[in-house]
Amino acid sequence: MRVLNVGGTGNISCGITKALLSAGHAITFFNRGLTEGDLPTGVRVLRGDRNERSDFEARVRAERFDVAIDMICYTAADAESDVRAFQGVRQVIHTSTVAIFGGALRQTPTNEDSPPNPVTPYARGKVEADAVLETAHQRGDFAVTTSLPAQTWGYQHTLLRQLGRGNGWPDRLRRGLPLLHTHDGQLIWSECPADDAGVAYAAAVDRSRCFGQRYILTRPGYATWRQYHDAVTEGLGMVATYVDAPADTLIEALPDMTDLLAVESRWNRIYDTSKIQRDIPEFRPRIRLGDRIGEIVRSLDARGAIPDARVDDREDCVIADLAHLRGRLRAMSQGG
Repeated sequence: MRVLNVGGTGNISCGITKALLSAGHAITFFNRGLTEGDLPTGVRVLRGDRNERSDFEARVRAERFDVAIDMICYTAADAESDVRAFQGVRQVIHTSTVAIFGGALRQTPTNEDSPPNPVTPYARGKVEADAVLETAHQRGDFAVTTSLPAQTWGYQHTLLRQLGRGNGWPDRLRRGLPLLHTHDGQLIWSECPADDAGVAYAAAVDRSRCFGQRYILTRPGYATWRQYHDAVTEGLGMVATYVDAPADTLIEALPDMTDLLAVESRWNRIYDTSKIQRDIPEFRPRIRLGDRIGEIVRSLDARGAIPDARVDDREDCVIADLAHLRGRLRAMSQGG
């Protein structure tokens, strides 16, 4: 089939492209050509900016694609543009996010029918985009399949940890420096390899039972943040030490390092994946983070994307302050 990917070169898209090519589909990207990297063999590119609405919509309509995958539909305006651009397309696979369910999940485990509770501008934009495309599906404009990915890794430019995004922490591990975390690392997190996520997208292409459906896309089962961090450190051949601190303390002390902690990772993230396993049985994640992390870090190192941890000592300062406070509390409890 002739498949359009709006975006095409991001983290999840790399996995999607591999799976689509393996399945024999003809793939076209629509993007601005700003992301570095070699174009996969057999992929065609339309250069353009989706925010130039008239140009994007006219050029896409003229191509008469069978299926369109949109990886960069962030707002209602983006979705409304998709409705105009994808006239004549049989199926649209829209990428939303599990972030629409909010920080503290209202239902555990959360499933596709759980009510949205967006707490960030990004998540609110996705909820609005979802609604526009679901209305288009109900109207009969085209069939819509909505993907709701959790953290997906493999081709990313940043490495996630419980506190948030940022690439300094692998260098902390290399230098034997401890990592801050909260709740003793025992909160539940969900993740999925991009290559395995790509299999799910490719399998959903032109699959009628996926029309009009939403799918939470993450690895089945549960793992803690401690297990996640340990998988990274073991994959790098290292051993981590951890310092625990209350989430509120970390957010107040390190506001620009705790973007994820502030809105998601200070709570359990537990999702029901039975629906995607039922409708897309090809989705059976096999890739382990520990088996891939060395390759990911080497790639980031080669691009100069992992900074020297000694340049920013704020995490060390917080750790030192916590040790001092605990020492004082211990002395007080002993009558000192």
